[in-house]
Amino acid sequence: MFTLFFRSVLVLTLLFGLLFGIGTAAIFYLDLPLVFAFFFAIGVIALQYALGPWILELIYKIQWKDMHSVDPVLAQFVDNACAAKGIPVPRFGLIDDGNPNAFTFGHYPGDARVVVTRGLIEKLSPEELQSVVAHELGHIAHWDFVVMTVAAIVPLLLYMLFMSLRFGGGRRRGRSGGTFAIIAIASYIAYILSHYIVLLLSRVREYYADQFAGEVTGNPEALSTALVKVAYGLATEAKGEKRDNVRMLAARTLGIFDPKSAQALALAGAATGTTSIQSMESAMKWDLWNPWGAIYELSSSHPLAAKRIRALERQTKSMGKVPRFSFRLEKPESYWDEFLVDLFANYLPLLGAVIGGLLAVQLAASGSVLAAAGAFLIVVSAAWWIKRWFSYNHNFEEQRTVANLVDEVKVSAVRSIPCTLEGEIIGRGVPGLFYSEDLVLQDHTGFITADYRQPIRFLEFLFGWTKADQLIGQRGKVMGWYRRAPRPYIEMRKIVLENGEVITSYLYPFQQFLVYLGLGLGALLFLGGFLSLL
Repeated sequence: MFTLFFRSVLVLTLLFGLLFGIGTAAIFYLDLPLVFAFFFAIGVIALQYALGPWILELIYKIQWKDMHSVDPVLAQFVDNACAAKGIPVPRFGLIDDGNPNAFTFGHYPGDARVVVTRGLIEKLSPEELQSVVAHELGHIAHWDFVVMTVAAIVPLLLYMLFMSLRFGGGRRRGRSGGTFAIIAIASYIAYILSHYIVLLLSRVREYYADQFAGEVTGNPEALSTALVKVAYGLATEAKGEKRDNVRMLAARTLGIFDPKSAQALALAGAATGTTSIQSMESAMKWDLWNPWGAIYELSSSHPLAAKRIRALERQTKSMGKVPRFSFRLEKPESYWDEFLVDLFANYLPLLGAVIGGLLAVQLAASGSVLAAAGAFLIVVSAAWWIKRWFSYNHNFEEQRTVANLVDEVKVSAVRSIPCTLEGEIIGRGVPGLFYSEDLVLQDHTGFITADYRQPIRFLEFLFGWTKADQLIGQRGKVMGWYRRAPRPYIEMRKIVLENGEVITSYLYPFQQFLVYLGLGLGALLFLGGFLSLL
């Protein structure tokens, strides 16, 4: 599961990746010079930079508002912060979705746009909301749109160099094959490294945006509690209060106490409007203790939430203040044994393909291609069956809550917890994206994404486009597998709504059918090949 900003970038990457792929194929088919390929790569990035904001506005349901009409206190804060830091006041957009999130985009500070969801305004206290918006202002102040666009050029150019050498650019110019191969390999390794360096740069800039928020608000801990609510899903809506008119937010924020924050966490106990130390510690355990956290972070544009909270704690100390929160729990055990088992299960199909391939080569050498193909299918399918047996348990009888699921450490994208959650569907997985198929379920302790999957991706798109909006506001039970990668989510098997309607994901049975088909077909081929040798 990704943040809204990361999913936005993913959408643009897919769109312009299609253009880049077709253009690259044309360049090498026409045997154009390498310099032309470089200019083409830079042109694609420039086009993405120029059209990106317009495309985002096109695909997201953003309502552009006067911030003063939505939240006067927030508007005054933004005006003051922008004046103090010498940046233009950004355009303000609202997405009518209960899933709390925020992001910013644009070309440069002068045309920057900050977008928040209704859920973010409803679920955060005024101080937390200001800290999240201040984080987005930090991206604007630091020119992150431009910096990350320029950084993205380097991996693309290295990839173009590799592709040129791969298709014989060096040989066509009379260079030796050895030199050609060394440069090609070095280019590809540099391309991979540069990709991770760009992600590292993105994570560093997230830390700087957090620091900017702490400086502007004078309260880094407000962003810490906001991160716990948004990143871990530990935020709920106060009972007995429904909000249909966003303008009502203005009246509430003028008060000293925000009743929506009273039940921000089931673990918080008292209606303080803030996040309890116990719940923050519970939420952070997975990030800090499970080895998968560090693995996932390497390929993420954002740091783990727990590490951001720790950095904010250090900032609080540097400001001469005593932090209200510091992670005090001691790790009760090593989680490397579970991690290694998960790792083995995750890559078991790949290992099966290697073993099956070696076995197939030996059988093919003995004269039976059918037996070789059958043996390969049997080994690979068996490896997939073992992984799926490890990853999927269909005992959904255990009733869980968001809060006690987030507390689990022994869970990953491979190791799941089968369970049932009951609550209300409050939004989409990607707020405002008209074809976002995932749903967000809220219970009395928090909210979590229900990952909707189908065998054919077009069916997911169709569900998101035509059906997802109709489910928002309905109550029901989600049955599926709780996972972390690194954000908490439920891989949905089905949702049973209170009105009796059932929403079913057919990906699991379809994949299971393919596994059994592979085993059966492999057995037939192997038997046929074996009999042909007799």
